[in-house]
Amino acid sequence: MRRRAQAAIERRLRPLFDVLAGMKMKRIWLVYLILIFLPTLLFARYYFVKSSSILKDEVADSMLQAVRQVESNIAYRMSKVRETSDSLMKNIEIYERLGRSPQEDTMLAQIEDQTQLSNMIQALENRNEVWKIRLFVEDRKMYASDNLTFYRLSSVQREPWYPEAERALGAPVWLDTQEIRYLNALQRTAVIPQVRVIKHPADFSHIIGLLAVDMPERLLSSVLADVQLAGGSIAVYDGGGTVVSHPDSGLIGSFMERERWESLRGQEEGIAVDGDGGEYFIFKTIAGTDWKVVARIPAANLASGNERYATTTTFVIVVICLILFILVVFFVFGVITETTIRKIRNIGVMIKKEGIDADLEHAETGQGSILGLESNVHRLIGTMRHLMKETYSANAREREAQLRALQAQINPHFLYNTLDTINWMAIRRDADEISDIVTSLAQYFRLSLNKGKDIVTVEDEINLAQSYLDIQTSRFHDLFDYEIDVEPDLLSRTIPKLSLQPIIENALLHGIQQLSDRKGRLRIEGRATEQGYRLTVTDNGVGMSEEKAAALGEPGEDRQDAKSYGLFNVRERIELYFGKASEVVVESRLGEGTKVEIRVVDAPQP
Repeated sequence: MRRRAQAAIERRLRPLFDVLAGMKMKRIWLVYLILIFLPTLLFARYYFVKSSSILKDEVADSMLQAVRQVESNIAYRMSKVRETSDSLMKNIEIYERLGRSPQEDTMLAQIEDQTQLSNMIQALENRNEVWKIRLFVEDRKMYASDNLTFYRLSSVQREPWYPEAERALGAPVWLDTQEIRYLNALQRTAVIPQVRVIKHPADFSHIIGLLAVDMPERLLSSVLADVQLAGGSIAVYDGGGTVVSHPDSGLIGSFMERERWESLRGQEEGIAVDGDGGEYFIFKTIAGTDWKVVARIPAANLASGNERYATTTTFVIVVICLILFILVVFFVFGVITETTIRKIRNIGVMIKKEGIDADLEHAETGQGSILGLESNVHRLIGTMRHLMKETYSANAREREAQLRALQAQINPHFLYNTLDTINWMAIRRDADEISDIVTSLAQYFRLSLNKGKDIVTVEDEINLAQSYLDIQTSRFHDLFDYEIDVEPDLLSRTIPKLSLQPIIENALLHGIQQLSDRKGRLRIEGRATEQGYRLTVTDNGVGMSEEKAAALGEPGEDRQDAKSYGLFNVRERIELYFGKASEVVVESRLGEGTKVEIRVVDAPQP
């Protein structure tokens, strides 16, 4: 039963055994490192990061519960202020006394109004949630300037928050934290006012007063100070992202980053992380307002207490995995050893039957392991490589011999001598035109061969182009004129041979020869630049569309077009010799001619 189970396991792992059996021991350990040890480390890393992230999320959730509790406490205190202002706003006596007409507002009536309203307000000032109640009345009231309970309405009508309170139509509006020094106090007090406009009961467009119920800011900051946030901070923000309350009073009035606040303001509550994961924002909107309680906690502090737990757990998992893998390795190596010995015996029998040379047999039997077989395989591979190199070298020598035989058929001296003979024959017969074109052809041929060199100086390239133009001028009388203007400093620079001639040929064949209304003009210019130099060929031919010019000579262009192929060849050789920064640029318009510019960057010196 045991042998049967071992045989079944061996059959399942046979592909792996075959691979491992063909390796050297050090390679097997490398495979073990790559397939087992490294994945284990990667898994450990993933587990650590994932567990740390989960722990952070759990801590953040617990912090959110704390923020919710803070919001509940603050909302309760703010609701108490709302209840106080509601009780005053529902009292009809306030509307009757503040809404008296100027005729009814006698001095005696105003004295009575001041006494009754003052008693009503002072009864609601409990010095807890409500620190002070202020009533702003019309300036014509004689008690409007007592500055203890009553104040002038005109003193707040220019405040930036007044239009918002006016638009609220009597609904409560919370203002940012203010420091107010009351008439009966020795120092300023930080309060958070809730204001509501009071409208005339008979004329709703007429504001007869403004009620301000001041809640002490310390009421909120004391709640915030009791929260433990692992090195973070917590604050109350108004609807615009301004700090209204904070345990550190120096931060009241500061702002949250606009981009961050915009991402929070539309949500009721939640947990947000900044872009690089360095800080957590845990927030909850205060009920009945657009204010928020926001806790800001560095991510490093959020999980600092749990890192040791995550590290220890990860280490234990890695150790257990490695122990299991080592046991598996011992089992695999035991099976591999048995399989390898059986294979070596079979190979030995095969070698003896097939008549392999004695050296191979001695190497295999002498070592008695896979290494002997691997050594012979390496020897066989070396022999094959040697034969392949010999075959490649033979083919290369054959091609080189064919090329030399072809070149030998063209004897430059024979052509020079022949052209020189034709030239003297033309001179003896006063055939100057024949003499000139033969001379230009000989010079063109000499420059184009250039002793087999592919790189020439700009001077040689210009001379080659001039010889070509002289030949074409002799062929086509009065078809075109040409001009060459190259700075002397450029003549010693280098350029791939036959870079200008294909461009000039395109200009003549596809541009100037198509003209019927004017004589052709062709100009070659050479100018130095800070990075290198530029050679420009300009003609006044028929031109082409800007789209066609932009695509001319590009890799996707049709190679059957001689114009495109020649320009593509020039562009490829320029980029190959000078680098990708150098280029060939074509500019053209229909009926206006074409300009081709070779832009060379960092041109090598000859």
